[in-house]
Amino acid sequence: MNNHPILSIIIPLYNCEKYIKQCLDTIFRQEMNESDFEVIVIDDGSKDSGYSLASEYAKRYQNIIVIKQENQGVACARNNALEKATGDYVTFVDADDMLVSGSLSTLIKIAVDNKADIVKAAHKEVPEDAVCEDFSSSHDNSSIQVMTGEEAIVNVTRMKEGYCWGYLISRKLITDNRLSFPPKVAFMEDWAFITQAILKSRTFVNADVLLYLYRRNSSSCMANVTTEKMLLGCKAIGIVANLAKDTSGDVKKKLSDNVCVNINIVLWFTIHYRSIFHRKKEIIKALLQLLQQVDRTYIPESLKLFRLFPSMYIIVRNLLASRKYYFSCSSLK
Repeated sequence: MNNHPILSIIIPLYNCEKYIKQCLDTIFRQEMNESDFEVIVIDDGSKDSGYSLASEYAKRYQNIIVIKQENQGVACARNNALEKATGDYVTFVDADDMLVSGSLSTLIKIAVDNKADIVKAAHKEVPEDAVCEDFSSSHDNSSIQVMTGEEAIVNVTRMKEGYCWGYLISRKLITDNRLSFPPKVAFMEDWAFITQAILKSRTFVNADVLLYLYRRNSSSCMANVTTEKMLLGCKAIGIVANLAKDTSGDVKKKLSDNVCVNINIVLWFTIHYRSIFHRKKEIIKALLQLLQQVDRTYIPESLKLFRLFPSMYIIVRNLLASRKYYFSCSSLK
C-alpha cells in the first residue's frame, strides 16, 4: 500500500492574488481523497497578497505546502517544487487557471490502468471572468489513444500547445531522466521540458477528458517582452534543436519544424516590438546560431533567406509590417 500520494500538483505563484483562491478551490473540490494528492505552491517572490492567501489553505488542509522563495523565475519555481514532490505523477497548474471538477480522478485512473508515463488531457481557453462551474468533463474508452512518445511527438503535439500544464507526468520518468526546466528561462521553457519528457516516455496516452481551463489575461508572460526574454527563449529552442539531432524520420521532421516555428516567433517579436528592436543584432546572432543546428532539409524558404541575408530580411519585414499598420489605420478613418 502506498504511503505517499498518487499525484503532486505544482503551482508556481507570482503576483496572482486575483486568481489563486479560485485556482486552489477547483483543486480541493476534485473528487479525490486528501491522501491521494498533494499540492505544492511555490511563491516566486510575489509583491502582492498571493502568498498569504495560499497560506490560508495550508491551515485548512493537511496536503498542501506553501513555500516562498526569492524571485528566480517560473522555471526555477517549478524545479524547486519538483524536488519536494512525492507523488507517482506530477501535474503543473498556473495560479490563474482552473481544473474541471472530477477530471483528475478520471485521468489518474487512465494513467494507472494503462501504466502510462504521460497522460495528455484536453484544455479550453476561457475569459478572465470565467468560473469553473460553467464547465464539465466526460469520458469514455473510445476517447483514449495509447501510443509511444515518438508517435505522440509526430501525431499529437502541436507547436501552439507547447505548454507543460494539462499533463499527468510520471515522476519516475522525470527523476530517472533528470528532466528539469531550463533555469531562469520564462519563454518556451515549458515547451522544452514537455518535449523532452514526451520523447523519453514509452507509453503516452492522449485522453479526450477536459481537465484544464486556461485563462488568457493581460498579465501573461508575453505582456512584457524584453530582449533578455527572447535570448533566453533561444536557449529553450536550442534544447529542442539538440534533441532533433539525435532523432530521424518523422520525429526529426516534426521537432525541426517546431524549432523553425519558434525561430519565426522570436523573429516576429523582434520586428514588431520596439522594446527589443534596438537590440536586434543580439537576437539575430542567437537565431542564426540556432539555424546552424537545424537540418537544412527542414528549414523553410523564408528562414533560408534570413540565414543568407539577415539584416536585409529584418529591414524588409519591418517595412512590410509598418506598411500594413499604416494601411490598417487608414482604413479606420
